[in-house]
Amino acid sequence: MPPPRRTPSLRALPWCLLLAAGLAGCVAPPGESPPSPAPLSTCPIDELAFTQATGCLNDGSVEFCLPSGDEALVARVREIAPTIKAGSSAGRAGCDLPEETLYFFPTGDAECVAHHGALVDAAWEKLCRIATLPEVRAIVPTWYE
Repeated sequence: MPPPRRTPSLRALPWCLLLAAGLAGCVAPPGESPPSPAPLSTCPIDELAFTQATGCLNDGSVEFCLPSGDEALVARVREIAPTIKAGSSAGRAGCDLPEETLYFFPTGDAECVAHHGALVDAAWEKLCRIATLPEVRAIVPTWYE
């Protein structure tokens, strides 16, 4: 003989309604995308060794240093620019090894209007956001010798 069937308790109903109401606020209405970050009003150009017009005049990337071992900071930077790559040298950015790690932001076809040309607005915005981080002293062009 199967066990007796329990009927749902009405005491759980308010909690279910509260949970449903709370989760409903987390969903964007159909057809709308989640809001993107607001554009920066100014770019901290003192930290950039180039302008938007000359941002792709390099050997395929620009570079900057981040404190080594700060995974939360690297995750924040990857939210801004998922394509960054870590390097192993001090680079042109002059990272203080081993306390700092060199990172490269690529300047390929998706980031540049032309080879050795200007950065597209989206790439410039990403670099400006990275430059606002207090841990980033400078972002410089990559030149290989």
